[in-house]
Amino acid sequence: MPEVSVDQIRERLQMFEARRKHYEWKSENTEGKLRRHEMWRHEYLADPYLTGAPDERVAERFKNIFMNVMELNQEGKLGPLMAFESDDGFMRKFTHMLEAYNGAIPTEIVQEARTPFAKYFENDGPIAKRMFDGYEKPTGPILVKYGRREFLEEMLQHGRMRIAHAKLYHNDDFLDSVKDDETSRYFFIPTYRERLKGEFGMEFQGHWIEYGNDDIAIPVVFPDYFVISLCDHIYYRMPTDFDADAALIIREPARFTQRVISQFLAQWPEWEPSAAPITYYDPYRDYSKIKAPEMCKHFGYSYQREFRIAFRSKQRIQTELEPRFISIDTMADYADLVTV
Repeated sequence: MPEVSVDQIRERLQMFEARRKHYEWKSENTEGKLRRHEMWRHEYLADPYLTGAPDERVAERFKNIFMNVMELNQEGKLGPLMAFESDDGFMRKFTHMLEAYNGAIPTEIVQEARTPFAKYFENDGPIAKRMFDGYEKPTGPILVKYGRREFLEEMLQHGRMRIAHAKLYHNDDFLDSVKDDETSRYFFIPTYRERLKGEFGMEFQGHWIEYGNDDIAIPVVFPDYFVISLCDHIYYRMPTDFDADAALIIREPARFTQRVISQFLAQWPEWEPSAAPITYYDPYRDYSKIKAPEMCKHFGYSYQREFRIAFRSKQRIQTELEPRFISIDTMADYADLVTV
């Protein structure tokens, strides 16, 4: 990645400083009544954390945010995610990006961000619209497993499930929405202030870290584990994302989760289970969010709203893991299978 020079940092900060003062003047002269987006703009200008990041990383961040501010509704139409009152996190990030780009996001980056949405309208439109047409959604809590019909039918009738290990998903042959490095997480610490002072490295735990003209990248690497991924509701982008022609709607999430955990531990008691919604973290903002790394993912995947059942070993893993199979008996009395 091309690096950001000290001169570029200095030039950017001069622009940010002028705009920051503008919003502070406006706040003082309007009795503090800045609009929400103006408060977010001032927030970024007071701490422009992306100032020293390489352009490619900033562009990738914008594309990740764009993926999460758009939603596909049950009519098969794409539009802005409207739940801003209850969750404005991504609009806040989006506004930060506008300031990082000085109000004008390059056209080619916007086009690249839009491109992945075209897949939802291939082959006669969103597959989810056909899949869920006529299905009466449960009113209570549910879990949804998207996949191929032949596997979900077996899961429904016999409770037979394949449980993959996390490293399996680090595969370039997988779809972008599925592929992920599930055994490492990266965080970035901004260094633009230090670089302005002529500092390009730091001592950390007795070691000298040279960061040069970039931010500090901190990897969190952890052992392989087993994982079952579901969604916490019906979302119309998911069938396309997971190349699914069917969905299993589980109407009793607690019952399902308990059965999965008990059956797994009955065969492999040396593993420790976790079951919860995924925590999505921002690599530039959420340094303290990772408590259990196997239950966290990059915020770029937030739109998937994953609920995860994971098993991590209580002992050191000595060999490469392979997928395992369990059977939790029929699910026909508490799950529905919908297909295209």
